Amino acid sequence: MKATVDRLSAELTSRYVLYLETFLVDLWSDAGQIEFRCGFTLRSDHQLRQFTLKVPALAGDTDGERDLIIVIIFEQIEDMIDQAIAERRAATN
Repeated sequence: MKATVDRLSAELTSRYVLYLETFLVDLWSDAGQIEFRCGFTLRSDHQLRQFTLKVPALAGDTDGERDLIIVIIFEQIEDMIDQAIAERRAATN
């Protein structure tokens, strides 16, 4: 799982290089959940945005299922980054 998270983190960071100042995703396992503890700051405001996305540990029995879960999580993270960028643009216009 970590290799997939690292790869997708690098891809996302390179796509948003003009917008992101910092970006991180840490994996945790707690009480039958896999937690993706995420955070990012935009270059335009330096405000730290932190959030945790959780998935039941039993949701991914195979490597393929786990990779699919990670892809879905990263789509949610990307949506949050897009939303933060849009909100920041609206606030400055």
